[in-house]
Amino acid sequence: MKRSVIAVTVLVGFAGPSFAQSSVTIYGKVDLGLVFDSGSSSGKSVRISSGVTGGSRLGFKGVEDLGSGYKAAFQIETGFCADSAAGAPNFCTGTNFMGRQAHGDLSGPFGTMSAGRQYSLAYTNLVLLDPFGVGFAGDATNLIDNSGSRLNNSFRYTTPIVLSGLSAGGEIAFGEQTGNWEAGREYGALVTYANGPIYAGAGVYDINNAKGGGLAKRNILVGGTYDFGVVKVNGLYQRTEGQPTGGAELNNDNWLAGLTVPVAGGSVIASYIYKNDKTVLDRDASQIGVGYLYPLSKRTSIYTSFAHITNRNGATYTVGNATEDGTGSKSFDFGVVHNF
Repeated sequence: MKRSVIAVTVLVGFAGPSFAQSSVTIYGKVDLGLVFDSGSSSGKSVRISSGVTGGSRLGFKGVEDLGSGYKAAFQIETGFCADSAAGAPNFCTGTNFMGRQAHGDLSGPFGTMSAGRQYSLAYTNLVLLDPFGVGFAGDATNLIDNSGSRLNNSFRYTTPIVLSGLSAGGEIAFGEQTGNWEAGREYGALVTYANGPIYAGAGVYDINNAKGGGLAKRNILVGGTYDFGVVKVNGLYQRTEGQPTGGAELNNDNWLAGLTVPVAGGSVIASYIYKNDKTVLDRDASQIGVGYLYPLSKRTSIYTSFAHITNRNGATYTVGNATEDGTGSKSFDFGVVHNF
């Protein structure tokens, strides 16, 4: 959804007959939903949630035109709790002010370089492949690994778009442990193709264990979407393996099939996810989710969604949303989201 620009463009210098320009945009999201969780031995949970479709946030992003096709840019973004002050000390984003994103970029004919705290390439791919956009009750990350989501101390390079929609990128995030620079180090790579109704993405995400002596986790994720106009279909496959320090073995295959259908001025979204646990525990799980998003304006929408997880052989997965893990195997929500 298009965001409003609440800043002025200023003159910052001259380059030949033209001049460089700089602009800053203030943007944000306020999301409030009523959530009903059930399917837990502890009983039901009824609450107001800040961030069902995506975390409530306030951000600033800016760009300076350096001339000759080169640009410098930045983005800083913090979360906030729109439902109460109880979570305010951690800004609803893991104890850090501007903890959602904080990075600087340099782009040009060579592509784009970016450094700081930013979304992992694999996560951005998952967002595009999940019809729920990793939000609502049907959030794919209830069963599918989020590949780090955001990476601290990271450097990323992405190529320009070539061949009518093809691009690629790579990233590294440093663990920054003195004496052991491999500990907790993260890597990622992604190749995408976007042209007309087609999107396809294939990527990998790795993280070393806390001792730096082995692989804690590896995700390989491939998928695509195709928009037929009357329906958009989604599909993905994720392979996860590894051995976290002090944790259980990871060895599973995850599948998702989904769709988006325009209905009555809004969109029906649905997905089915199957997790095949290939360890000796065989703790498989599946999730079915359905939702409806209706725009009241270009910036404001109402939404509702429901999801149910079936756990097998002692699996304990819960239905969460964009900002919560959830408390049970079923969840229903209804709310409103405003983007500015």
